[in-house]
Amino acid sequence: MKYSIDMQIGQLSENGDAVAIFDKYLPGVRGMITKNPQSAGLSIRNLVKYMGGKIPASVLEGMDAELQKLNTPENRISPSEKRQIALFQEMESDWRAKEKAVPANVHHQDAVYPGQPWYDTSGQRIQAHGGAVFYENGTYYWYGENKEFTDGSNGIWTWGIRMYASQDLYNWTDLGLVIPPVLDDPDSPLFPTKRVDRPHILKCPATGKYVCWIKLSGAEATFVILEADTLTGPYHMVREDYRPQGRNVGDFDLICNEETGKAYLYYDKDHQALTAMELAEDYLSAKKVLSEQYAELHPPFTREGPALFEANGFKYLLTSGMTGYIPNQSDAAKSLTWDGPFESVGNPHVNDPSNASFNSQISKIFRVEGKNLWIAMADRWVVDFLVDAKLADIFTRTIASRYEPDKYQATETEKQLMAGSPSLETANTSIADYVWLPITLDEAGEPKIEWQDSWSVGNQ
Repeated sequence: MKYSIDMQIGQLSENGDAVAIFDKYLPGVRGMITKNPQSAGLSIRNLVKYMGGKIPASVLEGMDAELQKLNTPENRISPSEKRQIALFQEMESDWRAKEKAVPANVHHQDAVYPGQPWYDTSGQRIQAHGGAVFYENGTYYWYGENKEFTDGSNGIWTWGIRMYASQDLYNWTDLGLVIPPVLDDPDSPLFPTKRVDRPHILKCPATGKYVCWIKLSGAEATFVILEADTLTGPYHMVREDYRPQGRNVGDFDLICNEETGKAYLYYDKDHQALTAMELAEDYLSAKKVLSEQYAELHPPFTREGPALFEANGFKYLLTSGMTGYIPNQSDAAKSLTWDGPFESVGNPHVNDPSNASFNSQISKIFRVEGKNLWIAMADRWVVDFLVDAKLADIFTRTIASRYEPDKYQATETEKQLMAGSPSLETANTSIADYVWLPITLDEAGEPKIEWQDSWSVGNQ
């Protein structure tokens, strides 16, 4: 456990000295926290931020300095972390035995079925959430968060990054964990309880290396960067706790200009703006800000989940709003350059009765090799809590009313409905599904996504 103002509130109780330091600098605040259990997942830094600037910076700095003095060998692993390590190592042993027993080539399909369970060629649920696709030497590689153990009750967020291979985009062979979890170090960004999200891999032409950026959400709100000699690994960590501009990071996407070799990072900067930055030549850092989009918005209108693609001379940026695992309406924007700025062209999801992106959130957009066909990869995170237009409106008004109560109102019943919806901490995403749909461009060059119960590449 790392003691600092970036630790979670819920971790304080395991160390009496940490509790005393917290109470010294923020007297009475712990009593307020007990009335809102969800705040236990916040970092101390974010808790203070949400208190509206009432706490002077000097107080935060003093608390941070005293907490960091607790980073001693005897405090490094807390009692609860020791129990987690033992549990995860036992699970790892059982998992390896199960993996050896999985049959091969028992499942085959000839189309994509959005919103339906998607199985690999061995008949197991595909576990590559918040994912992306990399094409190389005639093969598509789909990689993403392995959520097979994330049941909403055991504290596991992601069990490593899993990868699959396919030649037809329908049938995927499991290649295993391309980036495995770290099970014996609770401070590692790859420990199963860390909020590992949305991996993106680029091949760097300057170094020949495969560079993987991963975002940690929650209290950490930072990037982890790994590197490998081959796409399938092994990957080794080259940078952690990386915050471009020194700000907390949210959802992001990476894209490379194949003609120039330049690569770009688009990321949610501390939920305040979507920032575009050019990557350094080795792709291991972001070197300069190019533009900012969607600044000065508040939830649920804050933009996250950026997904980038290029077509017919335009650069496209698709984003979602901010409502946790509850889906919401997407927005599409376009520009003539990756420098931006981007101009919004509206909701890309056509005739969507849910008003919530067909109950999904896009994680990546990729082009089918040799065709003018782009596919939007999306996750349907909570399959047993589907949103319709009425519910989408309730969630929008309820969240917005916290920031603009004069403009947006919600009844107490609607607020209770919102409070009882699946949360990030309790959602069972081991059974989350995927919504892959083709993107078309209309005469004005605006991207459109229409629902199809099933579709194949040859029919688009």
